[in-house]
Amino acid sequence: MSTRLVEASARVLENRLSRRGFLRRAAIVGSALAAAPATYVLRKGTAYAAFTTNCPDCAGGALCCDGWTEFCCTLHGTNTCPPGTVVAGWWRAEWPGTGPDHCQGASRYYMDCNSASCSCGCNASGTCSHNCVGCTCECAEGECTNRKACCARFRYGQCNQQEPCLGPIECRVVTCVPPWEWDSSCTRTDARAQVTWSHDAACLRPSTAYPARPATVAGTTWRLRDSLSSGPAATTYQLGQDGDVFLMGDWTGAGVATSCTVRGVRYGPVADTDDVAPLTWYIGNIEGGGEPDNVFTYGQAGDVPVAGDWNGDGVTTIGVVRGNQWLLRNSNSSGGSDISFTFGDSGDIPVVGRWTDAGSDLPGMVRGTTWMLRNQMGGGSPDIVFDFGSASDQPVVGDWTDGGRDLPGRFDDGEWQLRHSLTAGPADRTFSFGGTGDVPLVWGRV
Repeated sequence: MSTRLVEASARVLENRLSRRGFLRRAAIVGSALAAAPATYVLRKGTAYAAFTTNCPDCAGGALCCDGWTEFCCTLHGTNTCPPGTVVAGWWRAEWPGTGPDHCQGASRYYMDCNSASCSCGCNASGTCSHNCVGCTCECAEGECTNRKACCARFRYGQCNQQEPCLGPIECRVVTCVPPWEWDSSCTRTDARAQVTWSHDAACLRPSTAYPARPATVAGTTWRLRDSLSSGPAATTYQLGQDGDVFLMGDWTGAGVATSCTVRGVRYGPVADTDDVAPLTWYIGNIEGGGEPDNVFTYGQAGDVPVAGDWNGDGVTTIGVVRGNQWLLRNSNSSGGSDISFTFGDSGDIPVVGRWTDAGSDLPGMVRGTTWMLRNQMGGGSPDIVFDFGSASDQPVVGDWTDGGRDLPGRFDDGEWQLRHSLTAGPADRTFSFGGTGDVPLVWGRV
């Protein structure tokens, strides 16, 4: 294949796709050669056409024939990369000024989830055939009304550059969260494909009010159950190290709570400056264990990590409580606090929940058996005060009734006691899940 032919073909592609500076010329030509060599080399046309013309079973104009890949939420229920894939690159589109404004005036980001393993090697394009990764190149779910899955073999290149060989694109994620806050391997090298602003589906906007479900961590073993009842775990995986603090949250607005570990936490007063080291956050945006997607530092030894949707945008972000000072961020990244205030006393146990219909998570403190909650963001006296549980229990918070508001709960040696109102009284629901010494967590999935 001559350099002249590669460059000439890529220039045609560039004009047709309006992805200038994004779909790298040689990369997509090489991908087309690997994916459909007979189509590309022996017939007239562009590399893009190699992907779009292989659609014999669908009528013209079908989504399956337009060359783009189907959304992950169509295939897997949530707007996040499925297990066994990684983000290999991204582009963005801007609101055109008319029609739906998906991200409140901000950029909308599109990320491709490429298969993370190949049973055979990759050529110079850095991708291998779908036959090497166990997925079928076809219209998603066999429907012409869905775009293709596991067909496109190219890499945009801004993310996970350390991976020399990846498979085809299994599905796409669409989000208002910048890619470098989704996966810290992603660079900020800009790319734009405005035509994709109109690519949409209802599953890209999941409800933020999904039902709470119990989880526990014993050592580094995570166990998740699918209902508020006694019984075995539905999902089990290993994650983290001894001494980590464990959290779960919807870190990307995908509609599912996934795992986070925070390393470097030492509770109590920090005696000398040598101990004031930063906390490192390891956030996984794919369900289950595995390598973290987003790694950054925020806070210092002695802080208590917390997480919540502080601004009501549907995305869980980080924070710490230092004594009785709350230091919260509106993005999952290093930096200064976006929200800071004083609430509670040093030694109280921080809790976070959606106590009102305001649409955002709010602060609370538990002191012994006394719950003290704020009904607005910021410091001041508690607005809601009641007693629940015993002093030896660990407080937990979740939407136990699927009513859109969070409610109090207590965990002790595997017994969960849940209350259905923000008032004093006995538990309304009790069940067993976990054991002595476990850390209780709350998760959920749309």
